[in-house]
Amino acid sequence: MEHNNKSILVVDDDLDLRYMLSARLISVGYRVYGAANGWDALEQMEKHLIDVVLTDYHMPEMDGFGLLSLCRAKWPGTPVVVFSGERDDIAHEAVERGAFAWVRKGSEFTMLLECLDSAIQHSVHT
Repeated sequence: MEHNNKSILVVDDDLDLRYMLSARLISVGYRVYGAANGWDALEQMEKHLIDVVLTDYHMPEMDGFGLLSLCRAKWPGTPVVVFSGERDDIAHEAVERGAFAWVRKGSEFTMLLECLDSAIQHSVHT
């Protein structure tokens, strides 16, 4: 899939993980923005056209579900992928709450990339 001009917002309070994911996504052609928590993510979404949000579930101040809810309300055409090491029941709940998908932390990068590519195809900005 062509990634040029497609943007991903990576939201995770783990700075090292956020940088590593961002670097990998940039290496395959995505524009990447980063945020340390849900409030930072909302600020980034106000400033930039975001095609897909990739968010951790467990974060301080606002968890991934809080961010998901606000994204669904304000940017309903922007897919949100929840990226977490939490239990599988969290995955089910994420999708029930409107997430495009849930990907387990530690999954192979190709699996995450396939999920993001699929989400891009469902983005209103495509």
